[in-house]
Formats: sequence, C-alpha cells, structure tokens
Amino acid sequence: MKIASITPMNYTKGELNYFQFIRGGVGADCHQGPSFYQFSDGCVQMRWGAYDIQECSGDTASLYCTTNDMGITWSNPQIINFLSGTPEREIVQLKNSNKAISFGCVTRHNLVVDEKTKKVTSHSNYFNASTRVYLRRSDDGGNTFGMPEEIPYLLISGNKELANVGFYAGVDNVLLLESGRIIVAYTFMDPERIGNSNDVQAQHYTGACILSDDEGKTWRRSQEIVATTQRGVMELQMVETAPNKIFTLFRTKSGYVYQTTSDDGGETWSESIPSPLTAPESMTRMIQLKSGNILVTRNNVCSKTQYPRHPIVASISKDSGATWSKDKTIAVESGKNQLSNHSMIQLDDGRILHAISHYRAVFPVTSDLDMAIYDEEWILKD
Repeated sequence: MKIASITPMNYTKGELNYFQFIRGGVGADCHQGPSFYQFSDGCVQMRWGAYDIQECSGDTASLYCTTNDMGITWSNPQIINFLSGTPEREIVQLKNSNKAISFGCVTRHNLVVDEKTKKVTSHSNYFNASTRVYLRRSDDGGNTFGMPEEIPYLLISGNKELANVGFYAGVDNVLLLESGRIIVAYTFMDPERIGNSNDVQAQHYTGACILSDDEGKTWRRSQEIVATTQRGVMELQMVETAPNKIFTLFRTKSGYVYQTTSDDGGETWSESIPSPLTAPESMTRMIQLKSGNILVTRNNVCSKTQYPRHPIVASISKDSGATWSKDKTIAVESGKNQLSNHSMIQLDDGRILHAISHYRAVFPVTSDLDMAIYDEEWILKD
C-alpha cells in the first residue's frame, strides 16, 4: 500500500537539518505521536499515529517507516494496525539476547462524532474512558511479535479502580537498566486523588512503574510517583545515570518540568520537585546520549496552560540533571500552532533523529510530521 513517498533528507555534522517528513492531509489529516526503535542490524523504525477526526477517535491507524542509512532515505509508510484511541508504542530489546518486549495500551474513549460531518460534537471524558494494558514478546529482535498478553491493571494502580470503568492510563517510557532490570513507567488517573468527575480540571494522575528482573516473566509494582500540582504526574521520562540510579522528568501544569530520582533501580522515589526547566503543560522527551550526557527536548515557555506549544528546544545536562545548557531552538511557530508530541533517538555516529508533530490550527485542522537531524555538537555550539 502506497500512502506517500518520503523525500530523502541529509545530515551535516555540527548543524541542524530540518525537514517536513509527511504532510497532514496525505493519507490522513493528522500525523502525530512518533516513536523510534533500532534493530540489531542498524535498521531504524519509526512509528506514529494517523487519524482524520480526533486523536481519541476510533479512526486512528498506526503507521511505520524504516531507514537503513541512518535517516537519509525512508521506506514508504505502511499500516501496522488499527487501535481504539491513541496507539502506544514502547519496545525494549533485552540485554545479550535477541528477545524484545513491546508495551501498549488500548483505551475505549466515549467521544461523540457527527456521522455526516465527521466532526467531534462531544469530546472524550477521561473519567469514563477505559484502558487495558498489554505486552507482546518477540524472539527475533522485534521483527515479529506474538499475541498480546494482558497486564492486570490493578498491578499498576495498586488495586485502585475508577468507578464504572476501572482504569484509565498510558504507558510513558520503558527503561532497561545495566543490571538487566526492565522498568515500565505508567501514569494513571488516581481514584484517591481525583475531584468531581464533572470537572475536567479535577483529573489527577499518579505515576507507577512495574519492574521485572527475569526478562518480563514476572512483575512487581514500584512506589508511586506523585505531585501536588494540578493534574499531577504526566508523561514520565527516565534515564539511568549510574548503576541503579534513575533520573526522571515529567510534565505538569506548574510552568515547570518536575523531577524525581531513584537510588534503588526504581523501587522507591524521592519527593517530586520542580526542575530548572520551564515548560507549558506539554510533552518533554529525554534520552541518554552516548557521551553519557542527558538530552531533553521540550517547549520552553513557562505556562500553567497547554499553550504555547512552541518553540521546541534542546538542552544538555552533563551532571545527571543538576544543571542544563542554554536552550537551543530547533523550530519555532506562532499562535495556537504546535510543535509537540515528539520523540528522538541517537544513532551510532552520534546523529540524533528527532521526529516532531507539527499541528496547524487552521480549518480543516492538520498535523504534519517533521524530522530534525542534529547532534550534541550542534546543541552545545554557541
């Protein structure tokens, strides 16, 4: 199936290279929510969601492209599968093994769509949305996966259930420690901390990880990650800064990205506090670079709302998150347009592929998928 042909890109060491990967309206009105996975042979796969109506509607497809030359040329987009709601895609390859595990959520939303106009007339009420959580196993490095195995959601929530629906959550991050431990981070709507379900502002999320020391055969729950900010803990991002020491950032409505740490491989967590990184209520992404430094990309305007979701910037920490380099602008926008819902991966030669959802607040609404290619040298360049 030919949805589109991706125009070849280029990479210049020490420079920013920025491209439109696929235009909104090509194959689907909106392309967003990318994620990356690199196979053992060096091939890189990028997956993302595509939809016409709304990200919580049932018309979402999961698409993918692959590159065998480090992000210069890409295969034509292909459909993986259809999911109800936003597709989640987190994959980890196990140490010294050809085994891999993928983690995902399927959520049944309750938004209402006018069948004639294909417009949303009533948005999803997350208090009444229901999530189920699953994993799939691969014995060939992630090329193929077996049937889904459901993870009991009560394990993640700590036996807490929402009235009528049970559980609403998303999988945020998967981290493989040097020890071989797998940590899967979730944020879920917490029945013990929510307010009136008729008030969307009364949503409140708690973070929890499930841990496995036997390649995913058995799982146990970590201590919760909590925050007193409105809506609580959202979109956890984790890196291992030293053996069993984990540095974590997450989205809040405070005007800052918050942070917490673990000294015991994710079993327990320190009190959540504001990091030095300003942000609106939008997605922050973090990876550990081959240098050992930490890369964070985010929208950097201090705001207690979801706006503005621009510009998008990069910053580096050389001291495990204690201090950060000056923000380096990757892309700018204006008004209610957005540069968000993004993801990045560093390849063997140091280049970073950074896919960015580029939402355009026009009628009809569209969202492109952009690609920035750069490296640590460019970020730190004055």
